[in-house]
Amino acid sequence: MHPCCWCSRDGRGRVSGRGDFLVLRCFRRDYYPRMSENAKIKRLSELSEKQLRETLLVPLLARLGYKAVTVYHGPQERGKDIICYRQDQLGDREYLAVVAKAADLNGAVSSSDGLREVLHQVLQCFDVPYEDLFGVTRVRMNRVWVVTSRRIISGAQASIFDGLQKNNLDKVTRFISGERLIELLDEYYPAFGDAALEPADILQEQKARLTHFCRRILVALGGGERDIDETLNQVIHGYSVPPVTVPAARELSHLSPYRVEIDTIEEPFAHDFHTTACGSIREAFFKTKKLLYHAMFDVDEVMIHYDHAMEKTDPEKFVEEYNDGLGKDSPFGGASWGTAGEAVRAIGMLEQGLDEFQELMAGLKAVNKLGWATGLVDSVAKLEPDIASFLEHVEKETFSLFWQIEGETGDPSLRLVFDGPLPGKQTVFTTEHSKSVTESYDWNRTRNRPITVKDITAAVQEKIREHLDKMVPSKPETDE
Repeated sequence: MHPCCWCSRDGRGRVSGRGDFLVLRCFRRDYYPRMSENAKIKRLSELSEKQLRETLLVPLLARLGYKAVTVYHGPQERGKDIICYRQDQLGDREYLAVVAKAADLNGAVSSSDGLREVLHQVLQCFDVPYEDLFGVTRVRMNRVWVVTSRRIISGAQASIFDGLQKNNLDKVTRFISGERLIELLDEYYPAFGDAALEPADILQEQKARLTHFCRRILVALGGGERDIDETLNQVIHGYSVPPVTVPAARELSHLSPYRVEIDTIEEPFAHDFHTTACGSIREAFFKTKKLLYHAMFDVDEVMIHYDHAMEKTDPEKFVEEYNDGLGKDSPFGGASWGTAGEAVRAIGMLEQGLDEFQELMAGLKAVNKLGWATGLVDSVAKLEPDIASFLEHVEKETFSLFWQIEGETGDPSLRLVFDGPLPGKQTVFTTEHSKSVTESYDWNRTRNRPITVKDITAAVQEKIREHLDKMVPSKPETDE
């Protein structure tokens, strides 16, 4: 007899048939072989702070009954690594901030892992409101947990409780060591140590949430009910994942635990025509909208102007609406720094790019090449898989790529030639690249990063623009 057959009497067992065998699946936690205490401590000690936040604390907090568990770590966190809430007995939200550390917490003043430094973070959690990025509202924390995956050195915790008591925060602040964290995992999230311990009902709930999430995204992208059902059925039960093709006029704008938004851009701006002022109008439009969105976190009184601008899907009407309303409001009027300053500069470049874009459109129409040119710039996206494959295997620090325009008089397409011009064919242009790209950030600071597919396609679109400029009549010079 199976040593745990009795469990079926209280509904915690499952029986399934496999051929001539019956397999009893038991969800009693103490039946499965458990990870030893030392193995759990070792696994916790090997977690980075990012892993601690995302793979351990987020699911644990959800199992503890907290809602909207959001990783808030970053330059604007003000001490808060994770934000969540649960409802109290009266139905009101009680907000919790978590300060996560993957190191021993000690009492050293100079240590970034010391509790005195953590005290500063705790005070920030309470003092600086949480800016709800998705509701554009501000809330204050009711409680703070300081969680470490390792140890809290004996006596260190008591050394800073005076600072909390002075601010009446000692009763709403908890310190959780690695040992206590293991106890919580054993009770509420045993699957962290062994995925086989995840109860079937939780797995079913997770599958249902993921399916519902995917369905809503497909609906937002314009999918029909029958097509969505067939696609989800293939994802869940099939052996291959359906390919995803993103239309030129659609882009994922905001992705969060609260909301997913698909941004839209109208024709003819949905194509990656290059402009000297801001690069691709499409990319600049989405980037500018995103910067404008983030710059609004500190502003409530200008929400009407903000909404009028953000609802525009025509880049020209968007700039016009901004100039007439939001651009005159604080913090955008005269802004030269911060996210508002970045948004103002981005809108200025977008406005210049639109002037340049309209001039190009008029020139291409004049030579009856607008449709042909649109097909050419759109064909670059079809080469992205080839470019990605090439970048995975390229060994040279610097390299050249050759591009051949085919269909000069018919349907245009761009061909990527890796090793040089094809015999008997004329290579229209060449792009030069390096495996490492230097980019600017934080005013005058720079950093290096690996080259991406987008870096190469941007260079290609710039070359295509040069080719198109040669096809359109020159704008006559006017006397000043």
